[in-house]
Amino acid sequence: MKISRAVDEFLVSLASDGRSPNTIAAYRRDLDAFIRFSDNPDITSVTPKLLLRFMASNSVQVGPCGAPRAKPTINRYRVALKALFAWAAARWLIQRNPTAILKCQRHRGAPPTILSDREVQRVLRFEYSGRHAARDRALLTFLLLTGCRLGETAALNVGDLDLEAGTATLRCTKGGDPERVFLEPSIIEVLRRQNRRSDPRRPLWSTSAGRRLSGRQIQRIIAGRMAEAGITKRVTPHTLRHTFATRLYNRTGDIRLVQLALRHEFISTTQIYAHVDPQRMRDQISQLAI
Repeated sequence: MKISRAVDEFLVSLASDGRSPNTIAAYRRDLDAFIRFSDNPDITSVTPKLLLRFMASNSVQVGPCGAPRAKPTINRYRVALKALFAWAAARWLIQRNPTAILKCQRHRGAPPTILSDREVQRVLRFEYSGRHAARDRALLTFLLLTGCRLGETAALNVGDLDLEAGTATLRCTKGGDPERVFLEPSIIEVLRRQNRRSDPRRPLWSTSAGRRLSGRQIQRIIAGRMAEAGITKRVTPHTLRHTFATRLYNRTGDIRLVQLALRHEFISTTQIYAHVDPQRMRDQISQLAI
């Protein structure tokens, strides 16, 4: 079986397991790079030497702009190859897995960009302009105070909210299974004002014509409203998720709780948030002499 066909079948398998379209697209990009580099050999003829040559090539090491790629990006290629060949080995398409030689590089990533508490309060309280001000305030409040992903948020319908119970049911999750998140009282109040007597089948976030906002549209709304509120940082939907997680950890010190709130499968994914707010650390150190 040619590598290209194996990749196609592998990605179909991922889709059947409920993996998100974004994850599948990322695997496709990385594995297509290997197909081009290796000239699409039979999967049984891939050797550790070929894999090492690929990992050392400009296809992996250098980005489109000519700058060296970061370790996490390079690791992504290793992960994609390991996943593909583990899938092939489980189906007896290969006798030996050549990716055992590939070791992911350890790296200490920079802390994610987040909004400060003052910036969060400004975003939540700012008087936005325009006909969609109420909708956009509700959207920003939801993202900042639930930590939901962009795709999960965009897919919500009005009927997915249970404002009496204070929950929202996410139906387009990373793992594919519906999940429930808690809604803080201030979110409930904003959403109640935004969605009075609405059809439960209607998109929660919609255009003037009633069409569901796309992920790209939500990204543009966030960027525009941040500029309007005077936030100069580059803010994306994931910045708001990072902000939620970091603020929750700084208030509780409980990384397990943050893992559950973010719905991470592995706690190692959550460890990036286990850094202490510098001001909090300074305050605690200053008390040592008291």
